[in-house]
Amino acid sequence: MNNFPGNITDIKTNGTMSIVCVQVDSGEKFMSVVIDTPESAPYMKKGNKVNVLFKEMEVAVTTQKELDISIENRITGNITSMEEGVLLSRLVLETTIGEVIAIISTMSVKQMGLVEKMNVMIMVKLNEIILAP
Repeated sequence: MNNFPGNITDIKTNGTMSIVCVQVDSGEKFMSVVIDTPESAPYMKKGNKVNVLFKEMEVAVTTQKELDISIENRITGNITSMEEGVLLSRLVLETTIGEVIAIISTMSVKQMGLVEKMNVMIMVKLNEIILAP
């Protein structure tokens, strides 16, 4: 599980759902959609500390820097190591937020020509981001 500490900077609520913006300690911003409101979840207040969590399997990787795609959370980084398996590959990336682990298909690794030291962008959909107080 990728885990980064941060502070809530903004909350937009409609009904029982909220989009929460979190600035992690490195300065990067993440967005998460939660089925809660500041009234139903006491941790959801601007300035409160939370941990931004996302699973390794929920990280998308691209070699393209400009994508017109509906994935809000994007961070650039360099592949520092790779373990290629028959079906899946584990990538370790050094990013501005720290080390991020991504598990993607080995087929994708080969199709994109991913190698160590390559600069890539990682993306995580806002519904895949977990906020832990």
